[in-house]
Amino acid sequence: MQPTSVEKFKNAPKGFHPKDLMSNAKSVLVIGKYFPLEVLRVNSKAAVTKAYETLFIALDQCAYRLSGFIENQDGQALPIPADVPYYYWDKKKQYGRGDLSHRHAAVLAGLGSLGKNTLLLTPDFGNRVNLSSVLTDVPLVENPPFERDLCIAECDLCLRSCPANALRGDGTVIQKECRKLHSITTEKGFKLFACWECRRVCPVQGNLLRKSNAKKNSRRVLPY
Repeated sequence: MQPTSVEKFKNAPKGFHPKDLMSNAKSVLVIGKYFPLEVLRVNSKAAVTKAYETLFIALDQCAYRLSGFIENQDGQALPIPADVPYYYWDKKKQYGRGDLSHRHAAVLAGLGSLGKNTLLLTPDFGNRVNLSSVLTDVPLVENPPFERDLCIAECDLCLRSCPANALRGDGTVIQKECRKLHSITTEKGFKLFACWECRRVCPVQGNLLRKSNAKKNSRRVLPY
């Protein structure tokens, strides 16, 4: 979790600035959780779907607990959904947008940079981090924006591997094309993620810092 100031959101689209949601907001707290690397490697639509669902629920719970803590300290807080629901929808373009761009907030909060696949890339967990945010009227000591570019300049694996040709390499995704292959509905009626190639092929996905730290400490400790 990292804080950033709402003053940094100068380039946010009209209607999606933190102050459009909460007029007295001063800070944005960005929360991130990662899923296991093996989820990307195996060919299990069920495993990927459950990983995403689990993280989104956990992120929303964290945002609500954090908002409650802020209120108990006489502050005001607004948790922003990690995923659905969202209000904005362009039917023709099949384009949806959440109230706040968590990934852009994460860059401003110093958590990572954006890749050509538009996903957040972090030093610790690569592209395996999902996000939520909390707006608050409490002025917090902000982190500087993330200035390194973790996306490998000469790499275009995500662009070439997208089966829907939905990635443009300029920070945009043609959602209408992506949605055609993004998910499926099984005969049982389960809706599953069906494509995660842009995450899977990205070389920035491992425990980059943890691998280097592991060399310093041969003892393996499971996190709880």
